[in-house]
Amino acid sequence: MKIEKRSIPLCIILSLVTCGIYGLYWMYKLTEDTHQAVGRRTTASGGMAVLYSIITCSIYLFYWQYKMGESILAAKEQRGIAADKNIPIIYLVLSLFGLALVSDALLQSALNDVADADDSYTPETEPVQPVTPVLPEAAEPSDDVKSEETKDAAEDKKD
Repeated sequence: MKIEKRSIPLCIILSLVTCGIYGLYWMYKLTEDTHQAVGRRTTASGGMAVLYSIITCSIYLFYWQYKMGESILAAKEQRGIAADKNIPIIYLVLSLFGLALVSDALLQSALNDVADADDSYTPETEPVQPVTPVLPEAAEPSDDVKSEETKDAAEDKKD
């Protein structure tokens, strides 16, 4: 399954227009895409992360932002993309100051970078040519070998 690139301005506008309902869906998708990018689950599943955030009145969101920062950092390092080591702290601080939407936008931007890196990777397209071994009896003798064989045959006839 491929990581889906999303339009950041559209996600922000939809989150504001729907009074945060789209933001919950976006959180679900960010969680699932980040887990896919890093190759393992680093937090609860997307649905559980949304549920925990609702139940704890967004306290879980602070933990989630930090863990998503760690996960996206690991995903970028796996692909050789340069990343700031302070991303988890930046996401957390933004969330603490009420700017979780900005943090989500930064996370989506990082996921879009990872998706671009995955799209640009193409395995070697040249087919590998099989090597056919040359067996000694199938090889043609060289001219030097032929002349030695004829000399030996001539000496055998003399004897």
